[in-house]
Amino acid sequence: MTVGHLAIIISLLALVVSFLSLWVNSLRPFKLRVSHDAPSFRLYRITPQISGSEDGKSWWIPSFDMGLSFYNLGRQPGEVLDVRLVCELKGHRTSRRFSFYPKWIVAYSQFQRSGSKRFEWLDSAVVRDWYPFTLGANSEKDIHVVLETDRWDHEENGEMTLYLEIISSPNTKWKRIASYKLHVSEGMFEGKSSYSPHDEKIERLRRDEA
Repeated sequence: MTVGHLAIIISLLALVVSFLSLWVNSLRPFKLRVSHDAPSFRLYRITPQISGSEDGKSWWIPSFDMGLSFYNLGRQPGEVLDVRLVCELKGHRTSRRFSFYPKWIVAYSQFQRSGSKRFEWLDSAVVRDWYPFTLGANSEKDIHVVLETDRWDHEENGEMTLYLEIISSPNTKWKRIASYKLHVSEGMFEGKSSYSPHDEKIERLRRDEA
């Protein structure tokens, strides 16, 4: 190998190293990683006294809240467009499918203090309405969101399967992050408790270890 050949090889290696350094430090595309806790389910009863309805009937607002952490592992910024919980509710006679979308970002500690009192936390814990946001290079964002769907006019009873999905740039396609199971019973509609579904991934891991 001549001195000229060696110089060319060294120059090529330096060029490769420079390109890799540029990629790592400046060009690596947006890559989203999501961490989360299990959602909590609540049913808020809206009585005729609250709604002003003249038919004398109550209805319910089904609601989930959960903590989410978003990390951008890339060096290019990207946008988190939306979040949803896709729900399949299977009862003895019926099967329904609907989606819960984020409505508000809330201050977690204040929300927890009055989680069963809807109008109280709406007044004290809401930070802002939900809207898409941008993550810069190697940045993260932690939020606690309330997700809701259309009102329920009747008490439900059945097995609820939930899928947590995220949509972000640049692909703008829904990506499934986690799945959960929750049994919905008529007793939930009279109480003011919160209910945590089972995380199917964690349940499988625990079964495998047993």
